[in-house]
Amino acid sequence: MAVKQKVVECVAQSAEARLQLILRTLQDLTAQGLQDKMCANIVISLGTIHVPTDPSNYKQFISSIKSVQEILTKECMKYDMIYVTLRSLYHEISTSEKPLSPAMSIVLQLIEVKYIPTAVDWILQAGYPVENLKRALQTLCNWLTKWTWTENLGPLVLTFMQGLEAQQNYDILSDVTVATIEPFFKLLILAEHRKSVGPIVLYMLSSMLTPTQNNPEAFHKIIPHISSVVTHLYKEKSESSLTYLRDIVNVSVFLMEHFSECSNLYVSVKKDLEPYLPTSNYKQALSERAWLEGSQALTTIYASSGKVGLNNLGNTCYMNSVLQALFMTKPFRNEILLHNKDMTPLLLKLQTLFALLQHSKRSSMSPTDISNLARPPGFLPGHQHDSSEFLGYLLDVLHEQEKTASCGDEAKSGSPFHPRTHSEVALHNATRVLYSDDVTPHDQSYNTIVQTAFGGRTVSASRCGECDTKSERVDNFWELQLSFPNNSANQSVQTLLDYYLQPEKLSGDNQYHCEVCDCLTDGERVTCIEEAPPRLILTLKHFRYDQASQQRTKLLQSVKLDNHVRLDSGEYELYAAVVHCGSSVDSGHYYTFARDGDEWFKFNDCSVMRTMSEELCSLKPPETPYILFYSRQDCSDPEALPRTLLAPRLQVVINNDHSEFELEKRRRPAKAYGGKQNRDDGPPPPGCGGAGFSSNSTNIFGPNKSL
Repeated sequence: MAVKQKVVECVAQSAEARLQLILRTLQDLTAQGLQDKMCANIVISLGTIHVPTDPSNYKQFISSIKSVQEILTKECMKYDMIYVTLRSLYHEISTSEKPLSPAMSIVLQLIEVKYIPTAVDWILQAGYPVENLKRALQTLCNWLTKWTWTENLGPLVLTFMQGLEAQQNYDILSDVTVATIEPFFKLLILAEHRKSVGPIVLYMLSSMLTPTQNNPEAFHKIIPHISSVVTHLYKEKSESSLTYLRDIVNVSVFLMEHFSECSNLYVSVKKDLEPYLPTSNYKQALSERAWLEGSQALTTIYASSGKVGLNNLGNTCYMNSVLQALFMTKPFRNEILLHNKDMTPLLLKLQTLFALLQHSKRSSMSPTDISNLARPPGFLPGHQHDSSEFLGYLLDVLHEQEKTASCGDEAKSGSPFHPRTHSEVALHNATRVLYSDDVTPHDQSYNTIVQTAFGGRTVSASRCGECDTKSERVDNFWELQLSFPNNSANQSVQTLLDYYLQPEKLSGDNQYHCEVCDCLTDGERVTCIEEAPPRLILTLKHFRYDQASQQRTKLLQSVKLDNHVRLDSGEYELYAAVVHCGSSVDSGHYYTFARDGDEWFKFNDCSVMRTMSEELCSLKPPETPYILFYSRQDCSDPEALPRTLLAPRLQVVINNDHSEFELEKRRRPAKAYGGKQNRDDGPPPPGCGGAGFSSNSTNIFGPNKSL
């Protein structure tokens, strides 16, 4: 109680004493262990500390701040409380109407730079009101104009802005740019500030070249300062200053041409910039926003990916993640797009969705039709569900619908006209094999799209331990579900796959029923893959039914994610993974990593970012790879289909989408062209891990050991 009182009293004391009190409180808590509420109170208290202006006091202040950061880093690593501190920080900067001290930003150093996009992604997926997002960004920008001791602050602001652009929150970007670009621009003359504010200035200026922010107001804010800043950068003659000199001159010249209707305001600036004008073809570089790629001045963290996201319709991340993984399965995608006979409603809508995901200019769209047509029995709208169950049901229905349509027999079991009951779906997903006593896919001359892409066949041979009688069962599958052995430490995908194919002892409650002995006997079962699929889907069974609680619980088990796995038939390479973040099958969040050529992308509902395979391979519980997609190495990926090869119906759909999108942009001025454009879904309801910092996850960000 005494320790808690110290933090509460901190707010009431003088600014000079507050930091020392926080430091002593943290030192006292080191032995006891940091608790959630104490973490939140410390973050709040940091926001009340005014930064001293006296040089001697400032030096002591920075020393104490570094000590606080060291203790927070150590304790967060030890007690896994990064989530608590970051949630408290975001709550304060997005809701507080009082000015907050930039000292609070030291909390950001708990995040490794590579996890900053993840942090921003979680914020943007939370469904916070626009005014909260704007206040948070404005606060971070204000800190950046007066504080250089938090290295992650600049990258976070830049990533935040790029994320808002990806979600089409142009009104926030426009307002914050107008309010902050002038002080940011003037700070370019200071080398210590240039590193953090320079990339943001270039991003703000380049954004003015886009149709959505075609407004010269922010550019005119810096017109009076361009000459002095450029002159200073030239005189400094450092590598950094000359790089920014080049980029500032390039973008300024291009913006003056872009806003030619205001040319009378630029006469003096044009004359001052003449000695520095580029001699190369700068217009092409500017039109491509070249400084956003590979320049020392800026490394884009949240770059436009060129991919289209899927809006969360209310806890539909389980569906979105699967649809993106299937879309990134190129042979499956192309077969869906080229299919032109026996079209069923679901196949028709999936074909339309894939065409738009490949050719739309929008950043995201809503898969409402798929949600309505492919929702499994027992899956309630607005509730979180198992993505593996959805995947199995979707592939089953697509296969059965196509097979039924091709055979002209609508009464076949499992068809959409005779959907299964919830108990049948549960039983199916417990075994996840596709086997029919009357007709199997291999008995037919017609192969469905699902079968061609994912179809494989296993043979299970069971042997009686008493009479040595053997029996065989052939099963056709779309996916293999890999269980964890009792001793599940140090597992990899390959070891789990090997475990699946190991001989299984049939004893106890799992005895073998021998028809010769006419009783249950001990025995053995061996499963082998008789026909390997072109694309191998592996589900890691992280969820297990707990008899005590009578609920499905999650095994928070780390698994080494193998980029390559081997079967007797050959080697497979990983190209996509659906990830579950959370501690329960009924909560948390799903998102997808997928590879396109040599590039990896992260599909998180409406947000799509470029990433690296290392991010996927470094995930730790409760973020766990759940559904893995592998491609057999002797099966090459086809090229993406050009629009000209698509059916006329799909070309009309794409043309209409382009026209509607351009019309929407023209109808709305840049100021009003906000984040809700092209989004008919509201924020995800509670329970979906897309709810940002309101998630139960406690280690969604890796701790940063460096200060």
